[in-house]
Amino acid sequence: MSVQIIQSKCGLVLTFLLGQIMLFAAPVQAGIRGKSYNMNVYSSRGDNFTACFQFDPNGTLHFVGQNATYNVSTDQISWQAVTQPPSPLVSIALKGLVQGDFVAALAISGTAINSNGTTFTFNGTVLSQPTCPAQLPISPTNLQFGRNRGNLFLE
Repeated sequence: MSVQIIQSKCGLVLTFLLGQIMLFAAPVQAGIRGKSYNMNVYSSRGDNFTACFQFDPNGTLHFVGQNATYNVSTDQISWQAVTQPPSPLVSIALKGLVQGDFVAALAISGTAINSNGTTFTFNGTVLSQPTCPAQLPISPTNLQFGRNRGNLFLE
């Protein structure tokens, strides 16, 4: 009889522990809406640069002077974006993933391609503020071969 009591208590404790694990392990919605990310970008042309991706709650992604319309998957893990039609001559399509199962979108990664055929990979981490810092003016170090190297997504 004492064996049955011990088994009952163990079952009760295990049930309680399993319930607590399930409660705390529930994934936090990993939405990107209303967040900004400091991104490291690598292009197929050999250019490496940084950018800031700002995901407005209304579905607009701002990055390097560009605006794109973005959509988030129902599970909030993946997203896609494309620049809006009035973009200057070159359009850009992006696809990304939220990294980590139990964090609230602390990092993202993905790929992009522009209409010139240049491909990009990117990864970055969330900023503490919801908006990107003001863009710095183009400096002489951003000028190379007589071209304005301010927005490498457009080359």
